[in-house]
Amino acid sequence: MSKKIISLLLSFGLILSLPTVAASAATEEEANTSQNSEAQIMQKFESLNGNSLKYDIDSSEGKVFISGNLSSEKITNDETALNFIEKNKSLFNLDNAKDKLKVQKSEKDSLGFTHVKMGQYINNIPIKDKFITLHYNKNGQVTNITGEAENKIESISQLGSKSIQPEDAVEIAKKEFSYTELAYEPKVETIAYIKDGQAYKTYKVNIKFYEPTITNYDVYVEASSGTILEKEDKIRYDGATTGTGTAVDGSTKPLNLYLSSSKYQLKDTSKASSGSQILTYTANNKETEPGTLITNTTNTFNTETLKAGVSAHYYAGVVYDFYKNLFGRTSIDNNGMNLVSTVHYDSNYNNAFWDGSQMVYGDGDGTTFTYLSGDLDVVGHEMTHGVTERTANLNYRNQSGALNESMSDVFGVLIQTYDKYGVKNGGNWTFNAADWVVGDEIYTPNTPGDALRSLANPTLYDQPDNMSDYYNTSSDNGGVHTNSGIPNKAAYLIAKSIGNAETAKIYYRALTQYMTSTTDFSGAKNALVQAATDLYGASSSEVTAINTSFAAVGIGSATTVKVTGVSLDNTSASLNIGNSKTLTATVSPSNATNKAVTWSSSNSSVATVSNGVVTAKAAGTAVITATTSDGGKTATCNVTVSSSGQTTSLSEGFDKVVGTSSSITSGIPSGWTFSSGLGVYTSSGNYGTSSPSIKFVSSGSKITTSTFNLSGEGTLSFWVKGNSTYFSSLLVEQYDGTSWTTVAEISSFPTTGTTKTYTLNSDTKQVRFTYDKYYGNVALDDITIK
Repeated sequence: MSKKIISLLLSFGLILSLPTVAASAATEEEANTSQNSEAQIMQKFESLNGNSLKYDIDSSEGKVFISGNLSSEKITNDETALNFIEKNKSLFNLDNAKDKLKVQKSEKDSLGFTHVKMGQYINNIPIKDKFITLHYNKNGQVTNITGEAENKIESISQLGSKSIQPEDAVEIAKKEFSYTELAYEPKVETIAYIKDGQAYKTYKVNIKFYEPTITNYDVYVEASSGTILEKEDKIRYDGATTGTGTAVDGSTKPLNLYLSSSKYQLKDTSKASSGSQILTYTANNKETEPGTLITNTTNTFNTETLKAGVSAHYYAGVVYDFYKNLFGRTSIDNNGMNLVSTVHYDSNYNNAFWDGSQMVYGDGDGTTFTYLSGDLDVVGHEMTHGVTERTANLNYRNQSGALNESMSDVFGVLIQTYDKYGVKNGGNWTFNAADWVVGDEIYTPNTPGDALRSLANPTLYDQPDNMSDYYNTSSDNGGVHTNSGIPNKAAYLIAKSIGNAETAKIYYRALTQYMTSTTDFSGAKNALVQAATDLYGASSSEVTAINTSFAAVGIGSATTVKVTGVSLDNTSASLNIGNSKTLTATVSPSNATNKAVTWSSSNSSVATVSNGVVTAKAAGTAVITATTSDGGKTATCNVTVSSSGQTTSLSEGFDKVVGTSSSITSGIPSGWTFSSGLGVYTSSGNYGTSSPSIKFVSSGSKITTSTFNLSGEGTLSFWVKGNSTYFSSLLVEQYDGTSWTTVAEISSFPTTGTTKTYTLNSDTKQVRFTYDKYYGNVALDDITIK
């Protein structure tokens, strides 16, 4: 059997060079309000982060990865986390996110980060593989959003008109297999399964049996027809191992045993404080699980038939200690599950696998493999499949399946070197390129120096080490055992750069907190960079190593492309008051990593600018500047604003109004309304200017302008003077044709005449002044609206 074929039998990365938004000064108004909302959200995130925001978004497909300071408000619990997603639902192109998402798990880690995993539902049915995870730090600040949502399907479709019940689905699933006896009564879950752009209600039926061959499948049965939409294999196979002596390799291993009825059992209860036991069984060369607990009459397990059990038992303890000591993880499920191994499975069985609940090892045929439990990196590989299943749960097909295999290979090597160099007891966790192989102690026992796979040089064993050689195939679940060579090589390069200890911490955090069931190679890079950023900072050598290593295997870019300049599509512009113009900035080079720009005006009273949109406010000149976030490069546009085309909407000096201090008898301007308690002064005296002015002399007196039309935002100005510095109030209000709203309330009046200026809304039709007298009188003159 060739090594390529063997590699297919045995049974897993990271931040993607993040695309940046092109620095268009402003986009045209889009009809799709969801897209506008997304742009506003990203603008808010960019304002909070500057250059540090990282993101990879495909809102049309509901795929999102965003990292940075993402919230000004504090996240305190699952409800506020869900509210945050609701506010920012346009990132996933979702509507009614709160109705479609439910919190499935909320976990706080040792760094104080809380990770809230939300599942998506349709018709109150969970959708397969659709999750959004929000991460926030100990201060309640959102630091990362990642996930994939379904945003095109709103309802459940049907393939038939039947009403299939769960028990019917079980019988349908059973008929797909030939078996002697089921391992347990099939488990059934209701799942929305998406296929060919439609969502179907299905029953996921788990079928597991041991004879005639070990089998564990999830079968998806459509609920209206009984059609099987998918059969998903849950067994994670891997390769074999070799060795001789007390253990397979001939070395003597210390064992934790259990004495019962004068028999020593391969039963390790030293982890009992966590609720976990290590139990090692023999299948006695039959296809059965777990088999018979291995026992001996003495506490020395040194016969040929006990070698495989000794290795499996001891190495399971090493793997447990690795995860417990480094990460505080209590067993595979982090909840104290028993670690069960079965050796001597079948006869001359050239394989090992994780079956969803335990490890299983064949003896090998003595030529291609020896006892598969005899190599620690293989044992670590299989047990890591269990850790992956209970964390990221990477789908076992295509890139996510190859990543599943790569994660097991990487941790297999890390576990093997952790033990080899005595790290548990204070040893130095040395990086040695020769260590980065899998299965070297059990593969072809009569051929020294080879291995099942090499992470340092995957091509030695017919695996690609670059995306340019990615193997597209429909077999082997999309080449999961072949294409794992690509992320394997990246992991090797990362460890070579930063060392084994840092690599282990980053990979564990990425696997358990940031990867999901659909994470691909680029997504793995994203997850690893995020994990390294959490642990060491965004500018750390660890983050650089990940980017460089993944670039070396054809995933993403290793370096940041710096901005060299910026230009505007217009260097000068002329506007009339109230008009606007959009400027567009172009950042050079076109492949610059960070193309973000900020905008400013040298004179905001003349012209303002927002995201490139310049608005003329008053006659004069202003310089509009676009500045790149990377490097501070600038480009300018000289703006001239004139009053041409701007007409006076209203102007009244009350020169023709005639009356006394208590009433007005003639000269009232057309369209104006005067109430009682209004008088007029015809000389400057204590009130008024050189021409007559209106005087308020009693509480509730009021004056309302004639109607006028504004083509844009307007400016109200008027002259005011009182004979005392304290009054109740003079209320200035604007009317839009429906209701009155307050523009200003003046409660202290100057004894020297003063001009006041206020801004009116563009829909203002009239203005009124109402006086609430407490003491003294006040005069009003020269009212203009432009």
